Amino acid sequence: MKKMFLWAFIALSLNCHAQLLGKLKDKLASKDKLELFPEQKLDFPQYQNHIGEVCFSNDDFDRTLPEAKYIKTYTLGDNLSVRAFMANSPANSAMIQWAESGKKPKEINANKSAFGRCKIAFLVYFDGKMIGGTSHGEYFEPTSMTGLPTYRMELNDGTDKNFFGESIYRTLLEKQELLTPGTHKLKVELVPVMMGDATGFEYKPIAVGEIDMIVPKEIKIAAGDCFPKSVINDPKLEAEVLKAAKVAFKENAPNALKALFPFEKIYIVRGDHGEIIKKSFMAAIACKNNKGEVWYDYFIFEKMYDGSKYLPAAISSDATVNNAFAPDGKNVNAACLKFLK
Repeated sequence: MKKMFLWAFIALSLNCHAQLLGKLKDKLASKDKLELFPEQKLDFPQYQNHIGEVCFSNDDFDRTLPEAKYIKTYTLGDNLSVRAFMANSPANSAMIQWAESGKKPKEINANKSAFGRCKIAFLVYFDGKMIGGTSHGEYFEPTSMTGLPTYRMELNDGTDKNFFGESIYRTLLEKQELLTPGTHKLKVELVPVMMGDATGFEYKPIAVGEIDMIVPKEIKIAAGDCFPKSVINDPKLEAEVLKAAKVAFKENAPNALKALFPFEKIYIVRGDHGEIIKKSFMAAIACKNNKGEVWYDYFIFEKMYDGSKYLPAAISSDATVNNAFAPDGKNVNAACLKFLK
């Protein structure tokens, strides 16, 4: 009887000890869990049915856009709106990926403020080749990056306005050697981006989607996807500037097609005693070569003052205009030539 009591006592002691160890383990584990940011809870079907996916539509892609409006085939030149549905917000996704890589939650939590500055990038692939991504310098609401598990971009909204994502569309239009008529694969990935992260950690996509893209023989292109818009209407000045460009670059003279004035400011440059020296301004020159490549470049021009009149325009040797450097030029699709009137 005493032995039975002893064994019962030992069993009870072991059980109590196991429970204490279990509670201690749970307590320690609770201290070693990721302290994720609070997230919006999305319970509508469109989200629940497409977590981890990038979806496409010709319509304005509101979160609750009916799934009947989603598309699997797209014709280049039409409107295309893109929405990503993620399992977690970008910031939380980044923290989770760090934990999955073996980093201790305690260390990740200690750097939570850095994850709070997380951003996103949409990466676009054409037939398996990456052709571009959205800028890391874009502004995003911090609360969206930490608490919202869905985001959108406009690849092409069909207007001259430039929304988030449309820079990729213009990059795609430049790839004339890839845009052969027929059906191609367009793939979009959404990845978290940690600003100032020098660790070299490679984040995996948190949403992915593919769509068949039909490239027509004649691509429908908007003026806003082509050359910068002139804000100065001065045919005489335009002729002067175009001539100056051809004189300065004689070997490429046939390439220069038209002078464009995206900036309305023309500055008068004065000497130390207030005397007028010249006028200085920026202009863009639209060009085409014999390979069918079309582009535009920015240059600084000047009109020297001889004491009584301004001389014809010439390309300036100055590095800046009013302390501003000339922007970089860009390639454009050959179909843009129709806008050079």
